[in-house]
Amino acid sequence: MPLKLKLAAHEQLVVNGAVMMNGGYRATLVIRNYAHIMREKDVLQEQDADTPTKRLYFQVQAMLMQPPPPPELLVSFRENMTLLRTAYDNPEQLAALDQTDALVEAGDYYKALMKLQPVIRYEAELLDMPAHEWRRPSHKTLSSLESQNGAPT
Repeated sequence: MPLKLKLAAHEQLVVNGAVMMNGGYRATLVIRNYAHIMREKDVLQEQDADTPTKRLYFQVQAMLMQPPPPPELLVSFRENMTLLRTAYDNPEQLAALDQTDALVEAGDYYKALMKLQPVIRYEAELLDMPAHEWRRPSHKTLSSLESQNGAPT
C-alpha cells in the first residue's frame, strides 16, 4: 500500500538520508515502495534529547536518517534500551519499548519512533516536565537537521 504524504509549503522531509524540501505550495507525494522517510515535524533536535527516552528516540532517528546504521550506533541503542527497560515498571511502557526494539531489529525505524512518542510523554509526566511538542520546526532549526545529515546549509 503506497504512502501518501501531504506537505505544507517549504516543509522538509528526509528520504533515505537525503533532506528534501517542498516548494512554495502545498503538495502531495505518493511513495510507492519502501523507503526510510521522516517528516520534519517528527524530528527531535539533539539539544532536546535531554531525557533517557528522548536520547533513545534520537538514536533511532539517526538510524533512519543515515541508513544503514553503523554497528556502534546499534550497540549503543541496545545498551540504552536495556537500561531504559530497567527504569520502567509500567507494563504499557515496557510493551512499547519491546515493540520499539522489534521494529528497530526489523529496520522499520519510523514506526519505532512513533512507538517511542507516547513513552516520551509518559516520561515527562514522571519527571514532572513539560511534554515534548511534536511540531514543525522553524526553517532555522531545519538547517541543523541538514548539517546532521551532511547536506549543505
